[in-house]
Amino acid sequence: MKHALEIWRDEMIDVATRDGRRESALEIADRLMAKGMSINDVADVTGLTVDEILQR
Repeated sequence: MKHALEIWRDEMIDVATRDGRRESALEIADRLMAKGMSINDVADVTGLTVDEILQR
């Protein structure tokens, strides 16, 4: 059985990984938009929502 600190650590690692992936996706979205790709295509390629992209 895991201790509470181990569970908390694992959850924090999961959050950091998700945040890092989201930040990478946002950076890719910025580059694709700069190349003239439509926002809908950028959302489709990156897995982000149109709203997430527009909030940048």
